[in-house]
Amino acid sequence: MNHLTRRTMLQRGGMLGAILALDTVSSALAGTTPARSSVRFKAIDAALRGGVSRNDVAGIIAVGATPKGMVYEGAFGKANVATGAPMTLDTEFWLLSMTKAFTATACMQLIEQGRLHLDDDAAKYLPELASPQILEGFAEDGTRRLRLAKRAIKVRHLLTHTSGYTYSIWSEALTRYEKVTGMPDIATCKNAAFTAPLEFEPGERWEYGITWTGSASWSRRCPSSRSRSTSARTSSRRSA
Repeated sequence: MNHLTRRTMLQRGGMLGAILALDTVSSALAGTTPARSSVRFKAIDAALRGGVSRNDVAGIIAVGATPKGMVYEGAFGKANVATGAPMTLDTEFWLLSMTKAFTATACMQLIEQGRLHLDDDAAKYLPELASPQILEGFAEDGTRRLRLAKRAIKVRHLLTHTSGYTYSIWSEALTRYEKVTGMPDIATCKNAAFTAPLEFEPGERWEYGITWTGSASWSRRCPSSRSRSTSARTSSRRSA
């Protein structure tokens, strides 16, 4: 597979977003069929094909729309490099951290409705987040050193990546913790990965990591359904 950092993907995504600035697209095109073959969009086709031919990505899909409808659809490259299956407009993707946008929106709707509050303890909705532990390091014999957090995790901490949760891909400490304890990485999509410790006090600083907001939102909407909340938490955490 190709090895791209998030920063590179965001930079390239930003350039593509500039190309796809649809405010400049004629509204007359909005009611037409997807304009992939239109001369107007050949530059977009070329940019996407170029990304595939340079091996920046194995495959890519782009879609553009205005309030009146779809104006562009394009699929290029492979959906599966092992089997050679082509990328199509119906190819399914693992959303990963894009779920954060959905769950954060649901969370903010609940806040607007007064059913959730930014300064609520997250444990009010997710008991699993009560009494969080912070990873302070490792002893000489390699055993983990943990302590109870002095502060509670608030809903606003989950929404702003200041809860203390991190990702092992950017954390040597959490990577080591996984090796020492056998805790699975979040990429495995196993519930046991939710037992990860914090790396700093809630509200102390920012670091991109898991959010749990999908779980909090679902728990607030369906407080009697813990199995559904677990499912929502899995989706939210996976993105992360």
